[in-house]
Parts: sequence; C-alpha cells; structure tokens
Amino acid sequence: MLVVRIAFLLSLALLPIGLVAMGQSWRALHITNENLEASIHARTAALVAPERQALLSKIGIARALADTLGATDLTNAACTAVMQRVRDSNPRMAFVGLLEPGSVSACNSMGRAFAFLPDARSEKLFADPEPYITFTPQGPASQLPVSIVAYPSHAADGGLRGFVTVSFETEALVDLETEAGPNGDVALLTFNKFGETLSTYAPERPISDYLPEGLALDGFVNQRGSFFTATTQSGETRLISVVPILPGEVYALGSWGRAALQRTSAPWFSISTLLFPFLMWLVGIIVAVVSLNRLVLRHISDLGRRMRRFATYRDVETSDRIDDAPSEIQTINETFESMADQLLRDEADLENAVFEREVLLKEVHHRVKNNLQLISSIINMQIRQVASPEAVAALRQFQDRVSSLASVHRALYQEPSLTRIRFDVLLGDLVDQVTTLGGAQDKPVEIDLDLDAVTLLPDQTSPLAMVTAEALSNVFKYGGPGKDGVFRLVVRLKEMTEDDVTRVQLVIENTVNTEARPPQGTGLGKRLILAFASQLDGELRQAEEGGFYTLSIRFTCHPFTPD
Repeated sequence: MLVVRIAFLLSLALLPIGLVAMGQSWRALHITNENLEASIHARTAALVAPERQALLSKIGIARALADTLGATDLTNAACTAVMQRVRDSNPRMAFVGLLEPGSVSACNSMGRAFAFLPDARSEKLFADPEPYITFTPQGPASQLPVSIVAYPSHAADGGLRGFVTVSFETEALVDLETEAGPNGDVALLTFNKFGETLSTYAPERPISDYLPEGLALDGFVNQRGSFFTATTQSGETRLISVVPILPGEVYALGSWGRAALQRTSAPWFSISTLLFPFLMWLVGIIVAVVSLNRLVLRHISDLGRRMRRFATYRDVETSDRIDDAPSEIQTINETFESMADQLLRDEADLENAVFEREVLLKEVHHRVKNNLQLISSIINMQIRQVASPEAVAALRQFQDRVSSLASVHRALYQEPSLTRIRFDVLLGDLVDQVTTLGGAQDKPVEIDLDLDAVTLLPDQTSPLAMVTAEALSNVFKYGGPGKDGVFRLVVRLKEMTEDDVTRVQLVIENTVNTEARPPQGTGLGKRLILAFASQLDGELRQAEEGGFYTLSIRFTCHPFTPD
C-alpha cells in the first residue's frame, strides 16, 4: 500500500531525529535511575546506622582486647578480671573471652573454663586467622541469641594466641518503626561475609516474603553496592538495595516496596520521556497520511473505482472531484477517459467482425450440410433405379457416410460456439439416423445409450463421427439376435481424467448370431475405421467374445487453444 510505503520512508527520514531524542530520553531515565539508586542506598544505610555503630563499638572492644592481650603476658586471673570489667561496663554484653586454639576458653567473663565443640568454620579461622562477625540463636556460653564479634590476638613473636570473642544480645534495629515502618514499606536484613543472617526486620510478614526466591547473600560480598528490581516469593515486585555496613564483613539488604519508587521517581516523567520520540513519529505520520489522502489518495481511489466500473460494465463515469486534484492526476484522468472511449469503439468494431465471421461460418456449414443432404437424396433416387442388390448395398453404405458428414455440419451450425461440439448429442443423432437408414425394420434392435457430456473440437469430431457411422453400419450388416433372440446395441461414451490429461472412450457393442454368419464384405468399412482412428491418434480394439462384438476406441481430448 502507498500509505505504508510513505510511512516507512517518513520513518527513515525521522530516524536520525528519533535516535537523538531516544538517546536523550534514555539519558534522562538513566540519571533518574541513578538518583533513585543513590536515594535508596542512602535510606537503607541510614536505617541500619544504629546497628553499624553497635558493631563498630564491639569490633573496637574486641580489637583493643586483642592488642592488649598480645602486648602483655597476663595471668589467667588477671585476664579474667579484665574480661569481667569489660562485660560489666557494657550492659548488653553476654560474653567476653579469649578463644584459644582447640576451641577452649580459660580467660573469659564467666570466670570458668569452656570447651567448645570444634567445627569446620573454627578450624579454618584458626588456620587462616581473620576477624569475623556472626550470629547464633543460642550462644554456647550465655545460651542467649547473640551476635558474636571475633578478632585475632597475636603474641609479640607473631604467634596466634587465639580470638578475642565478644558476644552481645541482639536488639531491634533502632528507630526502624518510625523511620520505615508505617510509610516506607521496607524490610531489612543484615548478613556477614559468609552469607549468614545477623538481624532482620519485616513489617508484617516473615522476612522471606520480602526477598527473591533462591537469593544467595554471599554473592554481594566485596561489592560497593547492588540495586535491582526483583519478584519476591509472595509474587510482589520490590526494589532490592544492598549496601556495606562494614566493607568486607557485614552488609545490609533493604527490600523496598513500590511506594519508595513512587516517591522517588514520578511515573509521568518516565512515561512522557519514553513516549516523546514515539509521539513525534506519530504526529509526523498523521500529517503525512492526511496530506497524502487529501492531495493524492482520494483522487486515485476515485479514479480506480471508475476504472473498475469501466472494466466491469463498460461505462465511462465522470468525476465531480477531479478539478481539485493535482495537475498530474488530472492528466492521468484525461488519458483514461480518452483510452476508454477508444476501447469502446475498438470493441464495437471487433464484435461486429466476430459476428459477421460467425454468420459466414454458420452459413458455410449450413450450405455444406444442404449439399450433402442433396447428394444423399440423389443417391437415394439412384438406389430406387438400381436392380442389383450388391449395388443397392454399396450405394446405401455410401449414403450413410454422406449422412454422417451432414450430421457433423448440422451440429456445427446449430452450436452457439463454432469451435466446440457436444459429441454426445451428435452421437445420439447418428444412432437414430443409422438405425433408420440401416434397415432396423428388418432387424428390430434394443438400443442402450450411456453417454457422458463430451465436448470436442471439429478436428476430432469428424473422424470420430465417421468411425461411429462405419461401426453402426457394420452392426446392422453383420450383427444379429443373440442366444435369447434379442438384437442388442450398447453405445457408451465416457470422459475420464488421468494424470491431468482428459481422455475419451467410445464403446460400441452388439450381439451376433453365432449360428448364422453373414457373408464377408469387401473390408472397406474396416479400413475406413482404421484410417479415422489413426487421425485421432487413438487406441482401437475390436473383439468378439461371449456372443457380443465390441469396438472400442480411446483417445486424448485436445484442449481448446485459440490461435
């Protein structure tokens, strides 16, 4: 369609401007997303600031104790006293002690020795000592849910003395209810570098309902921050912000609801930014299409409608709106009208010529038929004057052949089309004619016709008619009643299609009197049948079996191909 092509070309013309506008739109959205990410990160960090301060305080205590124990050589009693003073000065402190290799603690705030069950984690830490922070729902010493901060203590010679372990009771994140609960729609989770959860906050449901399914927390370790949109296990879309509390050690994950996005980024801005290039393209297309329709399409459509009307009804209709069309379309309209007038005149002349040709051809066939009938009448007069039975039979056969040709020409001038003949109709006439002229009064015959509607060209009609006439003459000449005393004649004409090729088969079958054989003829009829069959390029079969004589000819029907 022209409109589609114009829209495509205009789109190509607007493509550079659209690309620039799209780039600016994406840049604006990118800046907006960066501002959103920074805002959510900052709010997440602000919400976990109290926990960060608490962890920093405990890490400071653990580090100070580790340095003190490494620099001095305290007795077990003095070490225990130091640990007890540290615990007493921090109300929520549950346990302070030195965990020595082998997972035993003799210097601790409890004042008694502990032997902890070793595990793979502790063995790995003693082999490669580094600070760590973890959480346990039941502390081995205090039996309370505690967070544990451990810092390695090295002696003056560099050897590992153990880990100074500080465990303290966990508490709710400070001011989270007022900062984020009612309006923020946020859930928080802190975790260590091993991906283990330290603390959680969820406003209404379990924390798992606010997190994506299968989330691996240890994947965020050693990253400055992560920000993405995810679908939670409950099917809700939320913003996920991961920020470091203590880089390399503790991280905070905030799960923010849609309210945070709506407060930070106005939806209309994103929509309008993305829609601007599309709206620019759409307005350009609309202007182009309206202009094209106003100046060109409606006139071309009207011209096409009048052309179709001329092609269907041969009616040249004028247009009232052509004066508003551009000069180029007016020129095309004038050319069409003059061409239509010339076509009407040429078609009228051609129809007259065709009509005259058909009249002449029909007159020729009519005259040929009359002359053949005249010849047949002359032969009939001659028959009445000839006394020899042999001469009468010969003249009668010749009369049958002339009458068959006359029947063909009669069918030609009676058919509306001079190029094709309904042979099934002609075949019925030939059967009636031959039974009348062939002496059926002496041999009453029972005729069975089974004829398909077959249309042939004149080049095939004449030879097939002559084959039929000769075969029917032989039927009455050599045929006779069968065993039941009835003289039967069966004529079948069939049209069939095999491999996209149309074939016609004519079968003439008659009873014969096997007891009373007629005398043999001259063989002229058989030679004529063979000659006419060769003109048809047909397959001829003649056989006598079971008291019936059968003649069958099968040939390919030529299609009508006008020169």
